Amino acid sequence: MLPMKTVRLQLGELLAADATTLAPAADANTVALIAAPFTPSEILLPGDLTLATFTGSAPKDGAVGAQQAGIDPTTGDQVITILAPLGGYRYECTVAPGAPETIYGYALMNDDQTLLFAVAALPVPVTITSVGDFIDLGAIIMTIVAQPIS
Repeated sequence: MLPMKTVRLQLGELLAADATTLAPAADANTVALIAAPFTPSEILLPGDLTLATFTGSAPKDGAVGAQQAGIDPTTGDQVITILAPLGGYRYECTVAPGAPETIYGYALMNDDQTLLFAVAALPVPVTITSVGDFIDLGAIIMTIVAQPIS
């Protein structure tokens, strides 16, 4: 059974405001860099990921409360924007790393990193080798495709 558009659009609105997943009232969700190759899958667990360790790569807490939901007019997909902290999702190396560290993607998790809500691979892995090297994730967007369920 294919849900109709009104049902699909409600998914994003409900998730964007759901205090148990994407919109905690306290203890904001966090975005962490992933420092080992991985394959995005809905069955990944936090322990399946290797998080970045370079100085400046600490996971960043997003905003508490409702996130933003809307429709991408070019695709018709519904998107949820995970609201960024002050300064955004920018991770800058502040101490020379002992060895280069390659970043393959990022993960959205709850505040204590025991629940994994989403992952994304970077289009091209980025290697951090020196002080001042950085990764700026820009807007964190979760997409609910036009026909997600049947």
